[in-house]
Amino acid sequence: MYDTNYTTLIPQWGFIVYEDNTSNTPPLSSIPTSEIQSNQPSQNISSDTGQKQWFFAKLFGWLFGTKSVKKNDDKKIIENPQLMNKDLKDQVKYLLELPDDQYNDKKITQDLRKFIMETDKHHTSTVADYKTHIAPSYWKAEWWDYQLSGLYAKSYYMQTYPSYLDALWTRDVFSFHGKRDMSFFIYPEDDSAMQSMLKQKATQLKSEMKEAMEKGITMDTEIELQYRDIDEIRQKLATREERYYETWYYTTLYEEDKEKLTETGKKFEQKIAWLGMRVKGAVQRMDEGFMSSLPLCIDQLGITRSTITSSLWWSFPFISQDMLSTTGILYGVNQHTWWLVIFDRFNSNLPNMNSVVLATSGAGKSFTVKLEILRYLLNNIEVIVIDPENEYKGIVDKVWGTYVNISTGSNQYINPFDIPPKIEDRDYSKWDLLRWQILWLIGLINILVWGLTPEQEAMLDTALQTTYQLKWITLEEDDYTGKVPPLMSDLYNVLQSTTGAENLAIRLSKYVTGSFAKIFNNYTNVDIHNTLTVFSIRDLEDALKTPAMYSVLNFIWTKVRSQKKKRFLVCDEAWIMLQNDVSAEFLFWLIKRARKYGLGITTISQDIEDFMRSKYGKPIVSNSALQVLLKQSTSSVKTLEQIIWLSEAEKQRLVACSIWEWLLFAGNQHVALKILASPQEKDFITTDVKQ
Repeated sequence: MYDTNYTTLIPQWGFIVYEDNTSNTPPLSSIPTSEIQSNQPSQNISSDTGQKQWFFAKLFGWLFGTKSVKKNDDKKIIENPQLMNKDLKDQVKYLLELPDDQYNDKKITQDLRKFIMETDKHHTSTVADYKTHIAPSYWKAEWWDYQLSGLYAKSYYMQTYPSYLDALWTRDVFSFHGKRDMSFFIYPEDDSAMQSMLKQKATQLKSEMKEAMEKGITMDTEIELQYRDIDEIRQKLATREERYYETWYYTTLYEEDKEKLTETGKKFEQKIAWLGMRVKGAVQRMDEGFMSSLPLCIDQLGITRSTITSSLWWSFPFISQDMLSTTGILYGVNQHTWWLVIFDRFNSNLPNMNSVVLATSGAGKSFTVKLEILRYLLNNIEVIVIDPENEYKGIVDKVWGTYVNISTGSNQYINPFDIPPKIEDRDYSKWDLLRWQILWLIGLINILVWGLTPEQEAMLDTALQTTYQLKWITLEEDDYTGKVPPLMSDLYNVLQSTTGAENLAIRLSKYVTGSFAKIFNNYTNVDIHNTLTVFSIRDLEDALKTPAMYSVLNFIWTKVRSQKKKRFLVCDEAWIMLQNDVSAEFLFWLIKRARKYGLGITTISQDIEDFMRSKYGKPIVSNSALQVLLKQSTSSVKTLEQIIWLSEAEKQRLVACSIWEWLLFAGNQHVALKILASPQEKDFITTDVKQ
């Protein structure tokens, strides 16, 4: 109610000092508030303290003016047994609660209360200094809890710890709902003294074990385990692998009323007990507990526990990080802190914009990626998708994107012999564009005919240069605008006329005149001109999916290099590309160079074993700044351990997590999150199994 340190306004012996004018005191209701407020206190003290002391001294004089003793010429002291040893706040509270018939002047009742409220309101708004707005207005400690500025509070300390702590035990403590302050103190101990103590304890336990064996008594398993633990710790201390520390853990809970505080305290104790630990209220030491839990680095309780480095590491409180960026999109909610996870994959502080998504079938990876696509589209970020299973057709139709169907029955084509447009890039000389295209075509044909010898690759290199020269395209040029590129049939004709290349021509014929000619022997009639473009290869034979993805990726890459801007490319079922070393190497090459052109590449795979079987699987994951891990099988988790460090708790979470729950790794940041999607978003991106 009152916001001054009232204990400073009265002497310690419980008396009130006031000016002696009680003999002619009018009724309180007749004294204007302005008169009280305008007068200055006679004491040489601060205006805040003095004004309030003067006012309440007047008040007490009017109410209890009968018993007084002379102190000096102009001051008198009021002695009242009911007010002895009470601070000023309690005195005022006592007066306000008195029945009307106990006042000296029975007429001053409602007017008194009104006057007190008005005067204190004026003081609070005009006189009180800034410190009262920062510090608590009052504090009252009891043996069991305490009151603080209208709240009830109770401080706890950690009494017992289990022998083993889970890595995420602090998650459960910090995720406890409610107002709380927590402190964790860590101080190193003297290792030599600890070694001596452990040696004595080990000797004692060894003696007990020996005595039990001599007497034929069944040895207590707990004693044997203690001895082994101590012996192991001694060895680690000697090699400096471990160190000993003194640790303090305190927390203070706050509630609006005492009953609710008791209920919250019981829930907190139960949550801690479930972790194998025990907390205890700082009974009769609540003031020390409160100070110890504040961020002041002051430990007034001094209740400690010894621990070693490894156990301390598991106890480190910062087991979860919040990703809350001012740019980017909403990915979900942090399952530890329940904060929103807002992240920008195009953040310049990241080493690249790439991500890898790994999950078992049905874990929600398609939903996760499509939600990311939709939200980046709303931010006007261009998205390109390679879709092996026709999963993205629905979202293309709803956002008016471009859908390109690559198949033997389609009328949409990509000519693999297209010349990349001229680019302004210091890493390229004038002949690099065509040279790069020829090297890429050798890789494509190697995939199509399955295995070229070094001699055949050399022969093919010459044949490709000849094929382009016949179209007036040479290595000496750097701008091929307006020139018509060759087709696969042009290369076929050159090979047929080249001595020693006849066999290669025969192996290539099915892509020229055979059943697959429509895919690789037509001029390009598609373009990336929309905010969302999806290339579907679902209707291709399995043998053609790898070369088709390879061809589409190169087509996309030529477009990306021609105009630098923020884009991201989704390569679904990326394990298909990893089945062939040539295509896998090309994908990895793109991933390494994508950042330079503002491109982020997302690789997705549900077949983690096949993904990691490739020699490029691990490098692809390592070169992805973002790693999205959804539900995994036990065997998949073991495979993931080869490339991504996972804590025991993270392994368990990956096996047990539900749909739309996943781990997001962004550099050193690890966040367990759950997807948040509106009904409208779900309607947009839910896969239609009938398609």
